[in-house]
Order: sequence, then C-alpha cells, then structure tokens
Amino acid sequence: MTNKFGFPLLCLILIVGILFSFNLKRANAIAQVNGKTLVLYDAVSGTIPATQFMNFIDFPPGAATPTYENSATVLNTTTSGSETYAGWVSNGGSTPGFPLLDRATGFQVNFSVQVENESHSNNNRAGFIMIILGKDARGIELAFWENELWVQNDDIKGGLFTHGEGAIFNPTVSLIDYQLTIANDTYTLTANGASILTGPLRDYSNFEGFPDPYQTPNFLFIGDNTTSAQARIRLGYVSVTGTEPISPTDTPSPMNSPTPSPIPTINDFESCPLMRFFAVTVNTSQTDCACSSFARYF
Repeated sequence: MTNKFGFPLLCLILIVGILFSFNLKRANAIAQVNGKTLVLYDAVSGTIPATQFMNFIDFPPGAATPTYENSATVLNTTTSGSETYAGWVSNGGSTPGFPLLDRATGFQVNFSVQVENESHSNNNRAGFIMIILGKDARGIELAFWENELWVQNDDIKGGLFTHGEGAIFNPTVSLIDYQLTIANDTYTLTANGASILTGPLRDYSNFEGFPDPYQTPNFLFIGDNTTSAQARIRLGYVSVTGTEPISPTDTPSPMNSPTPSPIPTINDFESCPLMRFFAVTVNTSQTDCACSSFARYF
C-alpha cells in the first residue's frame, strides 16, 4: 500500500506544469472549439490523447503508460499489480474551450471504447469508469464490467459509491460508440444508437475526504480509479457537448496562485473512491488542488 504515498507528490508536479502552461492553452482555445462541441480525442490522429485536452496520470508513475496500437489508444492496468491507478481528466479549469455543462439545457459525452477485459474484487468497483459532472457538480459515474454497465449510487439512492442500476451488456467485442446524455435530473446511455440505461442523476458531493473531485464543476474523468479492479481498454474517441465554452480564467502567478491543500494521508486514499484522479481548476471557488479530481480514482 506504500505506493499511494507517491501520488500526492505526483499531483503537485502536474499542478505546477499546468498552471504555468495555462496561458498558452488559453491562446489556442478559440481555434480548438468547434461550436458547442469540443473533441477531446480522436484516434484518427494516430496518437494517444494530447495533454492539452486530456491530462493523463498514472500511479505509480509509468505503471500504466498509454500506447497507440491498432488505431486506438490502449490503457492497461491489469499487468502492474493492484496498486495502479490511471486515466484522463478534462474540466473547465484545465482544458481550453471546455464547454459549460448545464443540466437545464442538457449536455452530452460521446466516446468510443472497447473494454477488452476487466476484473474486480469488490462488487462496488469497476476497472474502467467514466465520470461526468455538470456545472453544479451533479452527474453520473458509469462503470464497465465484462457483462454489465452500471452506475455508482450516491448516499440518497442506495448508499454512497455502491452498485446502482445496471444493464446486461457486453462491451468487450469491439470499439462501441457510446452517447451519455444529461438532461435536467436524468441521464440516458446509448450504445451504437441503442438505448442501454437510463435513470436519475447522482449527487456525490457528500463524500468527505481529500482529494474530493466530486465537488468539481464541469468535470470529466475516464480510466481506472480504484485498486479493487483492473482493466485493459481501447479508446477511440471522446467529445463533450455543452451550451457554451467556458472562458478560461486569468493565468495565476507564483504570487497569487492558490495555496495547496494539505497533503493527504494514506487513510484519505483508502477511503476515497475518487481520490483516484486529478482535475486542475484554476478558479479557487471550484477547488484549489489538482488532486481534488482524483479522490476515488485511486
């Protein structure tokens, strides 16, 4: 379990890199946004997702480095032991041109993925997940098993981070085009155009711990955020559609940068289902630590 001690330092290193490169990202944001849809990754590019749009982290460092194989990005957390966490984060504070995700007007995530294999030792966890949170930090965490797609509950419905409603489904055969739509208080998931799952949104904000990504507005995570499950996946496409692009905030300087939150303890990492990933938000009204987006991921 000692590997978890290195994760806070890794988060801080990533924060510094993003804060000092934010001005460059801001300059390119307008050209990168196509209307209200931002394409975060397309495997047609012939490479893995660009850091500018999807920040990648794995812990321990180098344990699950993504590779480009057979026209898709491969992320494999099955070969490096159960202490590995890995995935990508995008949000309004770290990603230029990231749209505003307003439930009242609706927002959407389109992604193409193949879960080649997945295993878990805890029936409330999955080796591959996707989290999308709107501007009020309400949304859904979608979990993938080899024979089922399901969602994580909140403390109002079923108990915080327990297995919620699901549908029998096989995501292992090939790349599948998914569309997750959020409208008002409801989510709807389709796979290759067919309806798979629908239900009420969740509010994970009652999670208490550090970091706490579940209170980060306009937030997206894709990957493996738990030590209780592993997976090998192929990623082909990711885009997010909202009402309007979020205007980046001013670039912070070393003098006005927010003070980092306290370094988490091993108990924080053990109890937090989303400490498992990292979202940087420059606006301190949202969060002041990049690690906040990882609480459950790891």
